[in-house]
Amino acid sequence: MHLIQLDQILRDADVATAISAVVREYRLTEKQTEHALVELRVPRAASVAGIAHRAFPIHALLCNYQGKLWSEVARLSG
Repeated sequence: MHLIQLDQILRDADVATAISAVVREYRLTEKQTEHALVELRVPRAASVAGIAHRAFPIHALLCNYQGKLWSEVARLSG
């Protein structure tokens, strides 16, 4: 039983690592990430989305006067 759970957790972590760049690039929320994974029929989508957002947090985004996102500035200042 414990080996099955460990295998599931490790698989979830592998998927979260694989999607982290896309999640960060498109600034997806945890809910949006989970929804996309459900549509792709990824098992344990909520767990994968949670890991992706906890292990690879998106930095606070800064906006200029026009409301454009400046994630690079936020990344450099963090």
